[in-house]
Amino acid sequence: MVEVVVGVDGGATKTEAAVISYSGELMAIGQAGPSNPAALPINEVCGNLTTSILNAITKVGSGVNVAVLSISMAGYIGGAWNSEIRGCLLRGLGDYLRGARIYLTEDIEAAHASAFLTGDGVVGILGTGSNFYGKYMGRRARVGGWGHLIDDEGGAYHIGAMGLSAVVRSYDGRLGETSLVKCALQQYSASTVEELVTRIYTAKDVKGSIASFARCVFEAARNGDREALAILRRETEEVALALATVIRRLNAPELPVALMGGTYTANRDLWKPMIEGELGRLMGRVVSIGEQLIRQSCAASIIPLNAGERFGENYLTRLVETCRVQS
Repeated sequence: MVEVVVGVDGGATKTEAAVISYSGELMAIGQAGPSNPAALPINEVCGNLTTSILNAITKVGSGVNVAVLSISMAGYIGGAWNSEIRGCLLRGLGDYLRGARIYLTEDIEAAHASAFLTGDGVVGILGTGSNFYGKYMGRRARVGGWGHLIDDEGGAYHIGAMGLSAVVRSYDGRLGETSLVKCALQQYSASTVEELVTRIYTAKDVKGSIASFARCVFEAARNGDREALAILRRETEEVALALATVIRRLNAPELPVALMGGTYTANRDLWKPMIEGELGRLMGRVVSIGEQLIRQSCAASIIPLNAGERFGENYLTRLVETCRVQS
């Protein structure tokens, strides 16, 4: 029986599980649907977690026992769903989890490890939502990530919502002309703004529907649209403020910074210099934003090391070699 470590990255869009040997070699990847417990029924979350893990394990073959299972999830609030998630995992994966130590954390923990492994630094996730987190000399600070209804500036939902607000404000005369109107009508297959609004409010996935409009905002900003650029500047200011707040709370002005998440990586060429400039202005120094080093599913397997787990001597070195993110 081969003992393995399984790291899981549970996101708002998909769930990815990585089976890793004790020497740090990535053996297999499995994927399934989203697993954000703050946005989905817990039975759906459990089902997608289980499916992603099974998909990965079956690729490795028979004779596998999961010694350590580390799951990092978007929307996870410490302790809130522990018993339900542990219970469903044991029911669905009982044959593979005999004696397994199970760790459940928020996705920002894996994001930090994916950029800095076990080191210090500040990380921001700019995906559908946003979240910011830093570690320095044993201290931790978290900023933002309070959900799309009241927070999450810099995430696709917030950007998309601001873009759609500009569309209706332009239509009824509160703003000047903007190319966002045309892009919105095309994206949502609507012939009028009234039809557009109806389509958004009656969408099966309203959050996803609004978040998808962030693409139009970035596209319009690239083409010099004044309203789109104004939105992006405001979002940039909020992202930089969140990062600077983490750094200030840790009292570590020289900490390295990394950003990741689908919204950021898809628009890195435009957004990275804007964020670097604004953060540099706030910090009074030149800032260079770093990148994700390894997959977040692999990075989730690093978290148990902080709780005293011990893997192979060169675990981190091999993990970086086999799980590296291709830029």
